[in-house]
Amino acid sequence: MKIYVLGAGAIGSLFGGLLAEAGEDVILIGREPHVGAIKKKGLIIRGIVDTTVHVEAMTSVPRDRPDLIILSTKAYSTEEALKSAGEIVKGTWVLSIQNGIGNEERIIKFGGRAIGGITTNGVVMSEPGIIEWRGKGVTVIGLYPQGHDPFVEEVANTLERAGLETHVTENVQGWIWSKAIVNSAINTIGTILEIKNEIIMTNDYLLSIAMEVVKEGCKIALQNGIEFEVPPMELLFQTLEQTKENYNSMLQDIWRGKQTEIDYINGKIVEYAKAVNLDAPMNTLLWALVKAKEELKGNVWRKRK
Repeated sequence: MKIYVLGAGAIGSLFGGLLAEAGEDVILIGREPHVGAIKKKGLIIRGIVDTTVHVEAMTSVPRDRPDLIILSTKAYSTEEALKSAGEIVKGTWVLSIQNGIGNEERIIKFGGRAIGGITTNGVVMSEPGIIEWRGKGVTVIGLYPQGHDPFVEEVANTLERAGLETHVTENVQGWIWSKAIVNSAINTIGTILEIKNEIIMTNDYLLSIAMEVVKEGCKIALQNGIEFEVPPMELLFQTLEQTKENYNSMLQDIWRGKQTEIDYINGKIVEYAKAVNLDAPMNTLLWALVKAKEELKGNVWRKRK
């Protein structure tokens, strides 16, 4: 299968690297200096597997059409990435493995055939060209917003052969919401306090806050007609256990002085609450605290530069 990974950061590089090692025709599309390091020494994967994958990497999107685009940019970069791909998006299958709510709608807006997806694999980029696979999770994909297509099964089988545990659902929208609700609790608490996920799991005060955030998100989702295949509360505990050694991606963005995805996680949940005349006090508070921290940390980082 010819696959472009659009937004080859940590998670995109993991997917693309494992797929290339399994024999798929993969091009990683990312930014310097990561792309340069891969061209020079290959993609180095450490942790759950230790390997060096010699995979093609570019900073721009080729003009010939692939069988599949894996979209793994930050949620706030979705439109920019799809624009950069130009005409090849139209009519092409695009699998989003991003955080947040609304990415698939934007794929459809650009003419792509959307496959929704969530993944609980924990990956960090330790330095350009080197990623660490710290938490082995699962990936769930499905035709967006719901339904079935044989190509989705083919994609799932391809990911499985690459060593990425993958399941197909006919209700991927429910899974996307479930993960967003879980992230709305774990990522924000971990970011505000700058702690590993394990601390949330083992501290009664923090766990009770996380559970209340999840309950609030569930209420909002259900009022918006979302049906869950796996209860978000169950996914909360699974994710905390599977990623207990992780500092979440939102916190890593803060540490690097980068924009977070808070607007597409808690911010979207607040937006959907307003649409059905519900309050979202927990999500509103956490959204505001992370936005404030994002601004303050960004100012400090810029001054250091």
